Amino acid sequence: MSSQARRRSRGTLYLALCGLVLACLGFGAVLWAQDHTMWFKRLRGGNAWSLTYQGDAVGGQGSALTIRYRFNPDSFKPAHRIEQLGRTHLPWSVHALVNTGEVARVEVEPEGDTVATCRILLDGVRVVAQGKSPAPGRPAVCDVRTSSTPEKWPR
Repeated sequence: MSSQARRRSRGTLYLALCGLVLACLGFGAVLWAQDHTMWFKRLRGGNAWSLTYQGDAVGGQGSALTIRYRFNPDSFKPAHRIEQLGRTHLPWSVHALVNTGEVARVEVEPEGDTVATCRILLDGVRVVAQGKSPAPGRPAVCDVRTSSTPEKWPR
């Protein structure tokens, strides 16, 4: 084999190696960007869902003896709180933040012979959970695990 042929063969090998290295670097850059984009989103907004909890009485006005709901007071920390309200007139609603991948829950315990309903709405519009008292005076319970992917709630 002549020296010129060997140089051409080495040049082709170097070119192929450079192409492989560039492809690996590009793939690594995509993986890094994907991971750090999620990190940036977490840093920016704490990754919490804006939910609306609602409670109502079937057939008109009513009261709840207690209403309990779960929320995250700080969208940057995983700790949650459960708020408990005493006697409350129905219909009732409250806006709450619930972190991604966490359980959103509301429980409406109606007074006397009232049948209660509950709903959890995503962004105040889309119903993601709903429930009804199994019998008068029994609590209506709604719960759902929020999507763990920021900005993407499954259908």
